[in-house]
Amino acid sequence: MLNLSTQKRLFIMFLVVALIPLLTLGIISYDQSSKVVNGKLSNYNHFAGEKIKTQLDQILEDMYFSAAEIKQYLMDDTSVNLHNEVPRTYEDFKEVDNLQRLLQAHKKSNIRGIYIITSSGYYYGDYDFLMKEFKMQDIWKRTIRSGDSEIGIYQPNHLKDNQVDHVLGLIVPLKFSYGVLNNSYLLIETDIDDLYILMEVLEKDLQSRITIRNELGQALYHSKSEEADLVDDILTKENTNINNWEVEIRVPRDKFYQSSQVILKMVSIGILIAFILALILSYVFSTQFSKRIFKLKMAIDEVSKGIFDTKLLADGQKDEIGKLGGHFNRMVEKIKQLMEEVREKEATKREAEMKAIHYQINPHLLFNTLNTIQWKARMDGNVEIGKMLMHLIKVLEKNLDSTIELIPLKEELQALQHFFAIQEMRYGKNFTFTLKMDEQLEKGLIPRMTLQPMLENIFFHAFEDGEGTISLELSETLSYFRLVLKDNGKGIPQEKLEGLFTRPNEKKRGGVGLYNVRQKFSIHYGTDFHIDMDSVAGEGTTIKITWPKRWVDQDEQGSNKSVNSR
Repeated sequence: MLNLSTQKRLFIMFLVVALIPLLTLGIISYDQSSKVVNGKLSNYNHFAGEKIKTQLDQILEDMYFSAAEIKQYLMDDTSVNLHNEVPRTYEDFKEVDNLQRLLQAHKKSNIRGIYIITSSGYYYGDYDFLMKEFKMQDIWKRTIRSGDSEIGIYQPNHLKDNQVDHVLGLIVPLKFSYGVLNNSYLLIETDIDDLYILMEVLEKDLQSRITIRNELGQALYHSKSEEADLVDDILTKENTNINNWEVEIRVPRDKFYQSSQVILKMVSIGILIAFILALILSYVFSTQFSKRIFKLKMAIDEVSKGIFDTKLLADGQKDEIGKLGGHFNRMVEKIKQLMEEVREKEATKREAEMKAIHYQINPHLLFNTLNTIQWKARMDGNVEIGKMLMHLIKVLEKNLDSTIELIPLKEELQALQHFFAIQEMRYGKNFTFTLKMDEQLEKGLIPRMTLQPMLENIFFHAFEDGEGTISLELSETLSYFRLVLKDNGKGIPQEKLEGLFTRPNEKKRGGVGLYNVRQKFSIHYGTDFHIDMDSVAGEGTTIKITWPKRWVDQDEQGSNKSVNSR
């Protein structure tokens, strides 16, 4: 990749940038669409099975309930007192009529008919019943063989003028010890054509095969299909609550995922078309960009060789590369101007440095002169002036020593003692100063002359005639020192508060001390320090400074590693 030309690298880059989101979007779209479609189809299969199961449960519940009620009624030998199967007397007709009304009263929902068949073959119920044809039904034969209740699905060929194609029949033996109904059978038949219609619709919609099995695993219903059951078919099974019949919906795998295959095909075509477009566009864009970038590269090479008369011809395009060409031309002109300005400034600087040498103050001359004045004051008996000069010399010794930029807090605080001594001689004992610091912090390092400028600012601007209270607190956290300086002076207006630690106006005198404090921290710690200042008019000012922890022993070893908590 590194050995390829710019054009080829741009071409590959554009192509990759176009294809990655395209393929990602295509894969995600196919995956999510397939999940939605397959999920809905699976839910539909489940819903279909649940619907069939629900209808079967309702039908079976009605049939068993009716059978139980009729059987309970007939078990009472006083309820029906038939002396002859075929009514012969008026009383017999009344009993038969009562029995017929009983059977009619228990018809519910889609129950097609309720019959009582005697052991001799005579029946009671609707008069559309053909007993001879019914005895040919498999359900009757099973009942005769087993002697137990039987239930099944069959075509009602035994009904006269029948318009029903399928019924669900339930035969319950009535084993009584009295009357003509002894050892008779109760037959309840329910119209299930609506259930068949529902299953046919589902078979068509789902392209599925539906099978209903009884509790013994015998098939009561199976879809008409030439397809064989396969292991990878998608199965949905539901069981009825009444008889534990199993409703099985089987969908061939290829048909179940047919919609997903269509989605995959459409997504693949879309990706292929987009890939061809991306290929063409990547080639066009990479060619255009590479040509213009090559021209810019040649111009930069000439400038790097010192040929500043080079200029790029405007190509009329206002995109980023066109703007870059314009900026390049202006940069070359600016470089030429700056080179001229630098030559002029260097000449001016050399002249200014030569003049500054003549105005420099020799610190040794200053200290010697102050010492001479101090001894002269002592010889003349002026003790106050002598002490003030002594303290001034100590302060200047610390502040004019630029060989060490970071000093221990102990030395910085010692210099303050001389500063406070001078202020006490000037104002008297009108101010108080309190210091709170653990002894172990004395070896902590701080930029030289950090505290004195802030204290000078308090005496010159916050206090009247040096009257007030100053408190200084030094502490440490896990990785930082923390300084809190408070006074109870006049306070600082909010509009001036934010500008105290910024560069002062060169035309105004003063104000440089606090700016230098910030600059010292910035030089040693970069941006890893914080200065915060808060003031309330008439109540005083608080300055808080935090900076990274460094110690005297580490500084002596030249350690630049981060300092852990002591």
